[in-house]
Amino acid sequence: MQLKSRRNYINFIGLSTLLLFIFQVLTATQVFADDLNPGLYSPDSSPFGTKFSDWTAKWWQWYIGIPNANQPFPDTTGARCSVNQLGPVWNLIGAAGKVERNCTIPSDKAIMFPILTTECSYSESPTLKNEEELRRCAVEDNQNAHLMASIDNREVKSIDTYRITSAQPFNVTYSDDPVFPTNSKFSQSIADGWYLLIEPLKPGMHEIKFTASQLGQATEGESTVLDVTYHLNITSPMKIK
Repeated sequence: MQLKSRRNYINFIGLSTLLLFIFQVLTATQVFADDLNPGLYSPDSSPFGTKFSDWTAKWWQWYIGIPNANQPFPDTTGARCSVNQLGPVWNLIGAAGKVERNCTIPSDKAIMFPILTTECSYSESPTLKNEEELRRCAVEDNQNAHLMASIDNREVKSIDTYRITSAQPFNVTYSDDPVFPTNSKFSQSIADGWYLLIEPLKPGMHEIKFTASQLGQATEGESTVLDVTYHLNITSPMKIK
């Protein structure tokens, strides 16, 4: 009986170890979707093996790397939606004021955009001397923000959950026709903002809307910063190659 009990115990331990191993493998490779907003990646997830926070840095590297003459920010139609789109994440952008854009995106791409974001670098702001000053610059510019976003008419809940501040500076490379005045080709930056990263959408038509406003001076009241609508045509990758 003792031998049998010991064998059963060993079998139990072996099974438990196997189940624990399987659980660890699954959780190590799983990208956790956002329970509160299905279809969005959680800010603590690592889509495509990259931390969510690192994707926000990549968004800025994408934006800053585009020559000013070809920037999608002033685009009022979506004609520049495909500029410099590389990798598994497709980047969208806000606007100054109200705009509607049409954009065709492959169905195997996740979609990232900031609702409101600020970036500060040594090159753009030479008076900033250290990481703490960069971070303060980025964060302070985003005070008193009022934000809204919806995906296919479903409003994003608890939007402040998606506010990300760079944990450490990231490298940026400016084009020869830089979007911001700079004093060098390369620099380090820190960003702060509210970013959404959408899981790849099913083929068909979809709509993304987002707005942001901030309180102005006491005599001005609230002023609208942006009101953006994207009409997305999600298409099989083979059809737009």
